[in-house]
Amino acid sequence: MPAYTIIELPTPRWAEARALRLRALQSDPGAFASSYADELAFANDVWRTRAQSAAQRAGNMTWYAQLEGELLGMAGATWSQREKNRHVAQVYGVYVRPAQRGKGIGGALMRRLLAELARLPQIEKVSLQVNSQSLAAIALYAKLGFHSIGIARRELRVGGRYYDLAAMELHFSKPPAKD
Repeated sequence: MPAYTIIELPTPRWAEARALRLRALQSDPGAFASSYADELAFANDVWRTRAQSAAQRAGNMTWYAQLEGELLGMAGATWSQREKNRHVAQVYGVYVRPAQRGKGIGGALMRRLLAELARLPQIEKVSLQVNSQSLAAIALYAKLGFHSIGIARRELRVGGRYYDLAAMELHFSKPPAKD
């Protein structure tokens, strides 16, 4: 089997990003704050703008795992331009297609995402929330240096079922950026 690569998706491939995101929302609804129905309703311009914003790193970035041109997974982060919290990035949208799990793809995506975030001078801390039942994901994040900071009880409700979210954070050891 040929090796996958970790890439930033060029804006013209926005429809592939849309398809992977919708697939993620359908297959793992308890893992995301957004719903399939919510994002299915987005106009194509919304998806194009998302892809363009990530490509330009205009407050966010997304990395994708690709094998022979097919997207296998993704991991993204966003950050604010606001003075008080521009030093914090929020991880979002981490997903690997079920048939590809257990092959190191999620770890490779997160390592690339964290390496790129560490290169941004203003980012000192990375936060995330993960379904508290996603033990493999929690173990991966811990292996990457994230520490648990608590549980948000009944944070998501999907089809009448509630999900708790584990909050985790990672601090980069670098001096604060100059304001």
